[in-house]
Amino acid sequence: MSMEQLEVSEAEPIRKTDSRWRKTWPQHLAASLAALSAVCAGAVDGWTAAGIPYLEQPYNLTDNATVPGITYDEGSWIGSLSPLGSLVGAIPAGYLASLLGRRLLMLTMAAPMFLGWVMIVFAHNSILVLYAARFILGFTCGIITVASPLYSEEIAEVRIRGAVGVYLDLMFNVGILYVYVVGAILPYMWMSIACTILPVLFAVTFFWIPESPIYLLSKGQTDKAEKSLCWLRGVSVGHSAEIEDELKQMQSFIKGCKVSTSVSRDQTSLPSKVINFFRSIYVTSATMKAMNIIFGLMAFRQLCGMNAVLAYTVEIFQAAGSSLDPHLCTVIVGVIQLVSTCIPSFIVDCAGRRILLIISGAGMGVCLLAMVIRFFLLDQGIEVKYIGWLPLIAVNLYIVACSVGFGPLPWFMMPELLSNEAKSWVSSIAVCLNWALAFLVTKFFPIMMNDMGAEATYGTFFVICLVGTVFIVVFVPETKGKTREEIHRQLSRK
Repeated sequence: MSMEQLEVSEAEPIRKTDSRWRKTWPQHLAASLAALSAVCAGAVDGWTAAGIPYLEQPYNLTDNATVPGITYDEGSWIGSLSPLGSLVGAIPAGYLASLLGRRLLMLTMAAPMFLGWVMIVFAHNSILVLYAARFILGFTCGIITVASPLYSEEIAEVRIRGAVGVYLDLMFNVGILYVYVVGAILPYMWMSIACTILPVLFAVTFFWIPESPIYLLSKGQTDKAEKSLCWLRGVSVGHSAEIEDELKQMQSFIKGCKVSTSVSRDQTSLPSKVINFFRSIYVTSATMKAMNIIFGLMAFRQLCGMNAVLAYTVEIFQAAGSSLDPHLCTVIVGVIQLVSTCIPSFIVDCAGRRILLIISGAGMGVCLLAMVIRFFLLDQGIEVKYIGWLPLIAVNLYIVACSVGFGPLPWFMMPELLSNEAKSWVSSIAVCLNWALAFLVTKFFPIMMNDMGAEATYGTFFVICLVGTVFIVVFVPETKGKTREEIHRQLSRK
């Protein structure tokens, strides 16, 4: 082989890699900038851990003003009004995503998000303003968690759909850690001001990103959809033939979804429309099967105790008698949560969704069982050498197990499993279920700990994790590497 041939053969894989990256980086960029909205949502969620301790003290807003500290009940409402707002926001989110578009809806939410943070900055000692601000912020989070997964799933190629879908949960954890760090180094007022930057940053950067081509095709805007797909695939408009097959696949998918609802649209009678709607989601239909899987994933995601563990980390370590300072343990948990959320982005498109969910459910169950053992030994007065490290190890492994499966995967499997016609309204219901259960678990976790005891509380979460793992084994299909049409056909056959 000549030197020239050798150089060509060695350069070929490099050119293929460069070409592949050129075609996928716009999708990663668009999905990551869309997920900046999740950073805003994460900051809302993490603000309570850093902000409520300030509010509970009489001197917390300025150096010269004395402000009475909030009560325990007021603090609990400040924390829980956000998921309540998210529940309310998720209700119209699907309809609004279909009406305005995924991109425009997310951009619109930057305004109330900014307003909510400004209200917190200027609330001073007005508890009602704080309540209203937290509800508004939660409302925007509910809409974001519906629109962002829809957008990310619709812009991504099959081969990177999993990696792109993980960005939502990853960026959500970035927002939580951002507030933790800012709250640790800045006073309350400046911490809240720092949070107002996030929706502005999201709006400025995401404004230049195109709309989902699936949404544009569903509205009959073929030319705009073609331009959007060209940008997302790294292809110039003059060479749009390179994306012609994919564009046809999208059009075929949308046309196929519309066929099932065309009869009900042709009817002029409202009762006929209602009857045909329910017939279209009969028990064995693909949509109903997808709904059952999605609702199950969302339910087990919250009922396994994930939000409770994150919301009461300091209290958990204090009660478990951790060898390290509980606040230091909380920082460690936040860092490990962020790092472990990166893991699925590298392996989900290779390993698959189903196996990661099974590992996640089983792993969380083992960690919760370890916490049950720790509290049992404490109740029995048995002290084992080095067992003081068990709470820190168990909670961190719990976070890792959650972050590789139950944390991020339900969000992007939701639009993967649904037809285009069902995406909006089923996503809204699923996100409503997620936030409703998040509110209930977070609100009642302290009550369970007080009335049932730590062993029974963690034992309950342990049993739910086992049931959730069995649910995945029996009912959840693998969607790795499958097109939307293949997933829909698979659900129709089962």
